[in-house]
Amino acid sequence: MFPMLKVVQYYTPQKVVFGVNAVDNIGQYIKEMGISGKAVIVTDPGVAQAGIADRVVQALKKDGFEAAVFDQGKPEPDNVVCDQAAEFARKEGGSFVIGLGGGSAIDIAKVAAQLLALPGKTEDYLVNTTFPKKGAPIIAVPTTSGTGTECTMYSVVTFAKDGIKGFFATPAILPDMALVDPTLSVSMPPKVTASTGADALSHAIETMMARQENPLTDAIALKAVEFIAEALPVAVYEGDNLEARVKMAYASMMAGMAFNDPGIVEGHALAHTLGSVYHVPHGVGCAVALPYAMEYNMGHCMEKLARIAVALGQNTAGMSVRQAAQAAVQAVKQLLEDVGLPTTWAPFGKKEDIPMLAGMMVESPWITAFYGWSKRPMTREAAVELLTRSYEGRLGDKLY
Repeated sequence: MFPMLKVVQYYTPQKVVFGVNAVDNIGQYIKEMGISGKAVIVTDPGVAQAGIADRVVQALKKDGFEAAVFDQGKPEPDNVVCDQAAEFARKEGGSFVIGLGGGSAIDIAKVAAQLLALPGKTEDYLVNTTFPKKGAPIIAVPTTSGTGTECTMYSVVTFAKDGIKGFFATPAILPDMALVDPTLSVSMPPKVTASTGADALSHAIETMMARQENPLTDAIALKAVEFIAEALPVAVYEGDNLEARVKMAYASMMAGMAFNDPGIVEGHALAHTLGSVYHVPHGVGCAVALPYAMEYNMGHCMEKLARIAVALGQNTAGMSVRQAAQAAVQAVKQLLEDVGLPTTWAPFGKKEDIPMLAGMMVESPWITAFYGWSKRPMTREAAVELLTRSYEGRLGDKLY
């Protein structure tokens, strides 16, 4: 049951534009917000080579905007690349920043926009996860359907010095506008489509298991689960299917909106651990972690999981609530395997590493931060069990 008496704060962009070919009128939408000056587009080499950055530049020029393109973004960004983007934006005299690409490019853009208005470097602020004030305007234009970062107040940034994943968590980096155009995701390769889809699914389901979930976030998250179950396999194996891309774009955006307040829980804690130690791509880490995180929360999220089973297309008629919840766990695992994702971290690490990983899961402040949103306390014993099960690919018997 959601906390009936809790004061809830909902953070969403001031403006959200969603639609096929909407990016071709981006200049118009920016003008309507009263934003002017030079745009700095933060993207990555793949998006630039695909011609998507040029498409945005031309759309901006149509409405009189100058634009400069920083195309050196990289996956799982660190503070160094964020500083590079910020320095580029400063030298170009940028007035606002457009994050164009997957979650990594948009996360870099969020930081670069702040540093247009603030002195110093990324690490100066990353240690505290926040900035003292709002920076330059941020426009988020995703080319993947996964992180939902276009609608969140989070940015995941790795500390280059030790490889540990940190993050910003502040309304100051919430995009002023999210422009979601499903045509931009059509060129996404199948593996990227699958892994980003797993991230979106994790956001939606983990939000519903979080301690601070509420009726609005539940409704949005549940619809996102339904869309992902319907559309992810189609988008992976039939990439030019625009209807599937539209559903995945909606699902990613809605899941991002949903977790802004309730947060995300043990699945992301495990995914960030694997990402920090083995450099497992974030979406892949989410795929590995999600079924086991769901089972871990079975005892106090049973009714939620039973509802998720229905959204996943499971026929739960005649099942008990527990049976339906268990069906949800198995359905998620099957869906992830159907799109070619691993559901064990055995390909990436060694079983002998479990004590070290468990220590990280209960001691690193960048991992334990997720438990502030969790309903269950995380003990070392539970971390070992969760890691062991997710290494072995084992579901079904009693969990701590």
